[in-house]
Amino acid sequence: MTFLALVLVFKILGSLPLIAGPLLLASPERLGRGVALPAAMVATFRLYGVSILAVLVGYGYGLWLIGQGQYPWGVVAMGLVSNFGGAAIMWRTGGWRRSQTTFGFILTVGTLLVVSAVLQSFGAG
Repeated sequence: MTFLALVLVFKILGSLPLIAGPLLLASPERLGRGVALPAAMVATFRLYGVSILAVLVGYGYGLWLIGQGQYPWGVVAMGLVSNFGGAAIMWRTGGWRRSQTTFGFILTVGTLLVVSAVLQSFGAG
C-alpha cells in the first residue's frame, strides 16, 4: 500500500467517528454542546455531515485511482483545501480549543497530504 493510500484510509476511518458520525447522528443537544439550537442550525450541522461524507467518497475514489496505478492529484488538492481550510477556520474561531482531537486530526492529514505530494513530485511516492 502506498503512503498516500495509507493517508486516505487514515482520513476515511478517522473522519467517520470523529466528524461525519457525530454531525449526522448526535442529538441536537449534543450538537450544540448543551445549548438549544434552532432547527435551522441542526439542519446546517446535518448538511455539513453529508458534505463530509461526500469528501470521503472523493478519498475513496483516490484509493481506486491509486489501485489503477495513478496518483490522484485532484483528490490530494481536495484534501489540502478541506483539511487546511477546516483547520484554519477552527483556529480563527477558537474551535480548536473545544475539539483539539479533531483539529489535530485534520491538521495531521493535511500535512501528510503535503508530504505525499512532495514525495510524488520527487518520484519517491
